[in-house]
Amino acid sequence: MTEFLNLMIGYEVGSTAEWRHRKAEEFPHDRRNLAAAEELERLAAEIDRIGEEEPIHQQIAELHDRMDALDSADGALVAVSEAISEELRSVGFHSGYETGLELLEWYRGLLAEHLDELLDKAVPVPNLDEQIENDPAVKAAKKAYDEARAKASAEARKRV
Repeated sequence: MTEFLNLMIGYEVGSTAEWRHRKAEEFPHDRRNLAAAEELERLAAEIDRIGEEEPIHQQIAELHDRMDALDSADGALVAVSEAISEELRSVGFHSGYETGLELLEWYRGLLAEHLDELLDKAVPVPNLDEQIENDPAVKAAKKAYDEARAKASAEARKRV
């Protein structure tokens, strides 16, 4: 695996596995800690085998670079780190991943979600309903519709 993926998430998975091993020693009666540590070690090993040529690697690198360029003081990368930590702590208890690739796909989604939030802050999304209502063509069409409906209603009343 390249150093990039290892820096972005591989070390987190490995260090969480070590933390789970310590928890397994501290609470030997709770077998979930050891199972979680083993699952995290397996995931870390699978992530370690993913090469630079894999699309997921390139997608994560691109998302991270884009976030890094936008995240001046917003703290999105800190929020991502906290979300990763929370997710990894739940592995073996409340969640799990079949493969390291599945975990990386979750990570890619997390980065994309936070990047979207950064982009929304940097370039506010306009209110589309307001834009549509104020569009001259839409106003003209609405006026024509209202007039046609009124005319049809008036003609229907005459026949009654």
